[in-house]
Amino acid sequence: MKASLFLALLSLAAWLPAQKPAPAAVTAGNEIFALTKVHRIRVSISAAEWAVLQTSGGRVGTTPGGSDYRLDDGRLVHVGSGFGSYFPWAHADMRIDDAGGKKEFKDVGIRYKGNLSFSRSTAAAPLFANFKLKIDLHGATGAWDGEKTFNLHAGVVDTSHMRDAVAFSIFRAAGVPAPRTTYAELIFSVPGVYQDTSAGIFTIIEDVNKKFLERTLPPGTGLLLKPEGLGGGVHSLGDTWAAYAAKLRPDREATPHEQQRVMEFSTLVSKNDAALFREKVRSYLDVDEFLRFVAVNAFIANTDSYLTGGHNFYMYLDPRDDKFRFIPWDEDLSLAARPFGGEIRVVRVDGNVMNAMTFNGVTVANGVTMTNGAAPPVPAPASNVSGLDMLRPANANQLLITQLLADPAIAAEYRAIIQDLSATAFAPAELTKLMDALEAVKAGAGPSPRAFLEGRAAAIQQLVAGWVK
Repeated sequence: MKASLFLALLSLAAWLPAQKPAPAAVTAGNEIFALTKVHRIRVSISAAEWAVLQTSGGRVGTTPGGSDYRLDDGRLVHVGSGFGSYFPWAHADMRIDDAGGKKEFKDVGIRYKGNLSFSRSTAAAPLFANFKLKIDLHGATGAWDGEKTFNLHAGVVDTSHMRDAVAFSIFRAAGVPAPRTTYAELIFSVPGVYQDTSAGIFTIIEDVNKKFLERTLPPGTGLLLKPEGLGGGVHSLGDTWAAYAAKLRPDREATPHEQQRVMEFSTLVSKNDAALFREKVRSYLDVDEFLRFVAVNAFIANTDSYLTGGHNFYMYLDPRDDKFRFIPWDEDLSLAARPFGGEIRVVRVDGNVMNAMTFNGVTVANGVTMTNGAAPPVPAPASNVSGLDMLRPANANQLLITQLLADPAIAAEYRAIIQDLSATAFAPAELTKLMDALEAVKAGAGPSPRAFLEGRAAAIQQLVAGWVK
């Protein structure tokens, strides 16, 4: 009997499909992106190629931002995604000169990058600017710890060298896919110009590309979009894909299904039909992930983001469930570096000194709306203290956010997420550990955002405490 049963099981096993091995974890960049490590990168450029780099700047006219084109001589030029700046790619050699290992790459691509950061840099200090390095741009082979593309930020806007690292760390802790960061000293050699000259400490920011998607949202084969100039966030741009491609800037040619999916989602958001929106939105959007994305942007007071602007984020159509997910980008103006998109000034309300900020033409002082410089008689909501209102974090024209939070069920989910994050990603103890680690690097000379984070964390604790009484 036992022998017969054994033979039957063997026969059954022969008919069962072979189990596929679990996909190997993507480990690219694990050695590079140690949060507080300082690498050493040496860049050697000929005088002629350095001269080409120095022609960067200015707007280039009608060429779509974020795209590349070739000059008559074959040189590749990148058009800045926001300000439309002219960024020619140059040829250089790159050497990783870490104490624990050295690696050399010949003929890599290098260019300047940035919008506000580039416009604030100066030709008088050409090393104090953001750079992009791409190992395989000109056909070179190999990779540094599995990575081939590197964003190096000099701290032109964020002189603390911490805002990108802090913001992306909080996003990741909140369950939102976000780039990793580390630091590097960048050393330049240009014959007749620089000889082993240190440009200082740069923040290296992980590129959001296929390798990033394979690691964070496997298998990473979906459609990646990097919108620019998308005022009002996701909304209908008409009935033809060409209009969407120009604004959403897909990283590859979208399939007919992907095109249709993007247009349907955008149309749903734009329709003034609350019942239809609430019925359909979860079939297009990972609502939990998006609410976390919104909550972190509000917590770190990032007004140069989806909350108030039309850029500095990625959208990803995930083939696993055909839903959209959001990825943050460019955090150097977060953590109240540009609060409410306006100017901070000190005012007095009922004898108390407050920080006043202007947002959408409305002046707010510690959460109290001002009228002709005077506070209204009603007190501010607890959620309005020290930064963006966590419960009303976006412009009214950001239709996706406002329609989601107008749904009582989703608003309750959002509050539950804030409460969860108050004990994890927004917890004072966790933020203190993060700031202790980053401040120990001494990467920048500017003031630390620690005080803002401490105040913001305290405000969130106060807000949540009021909910659970």
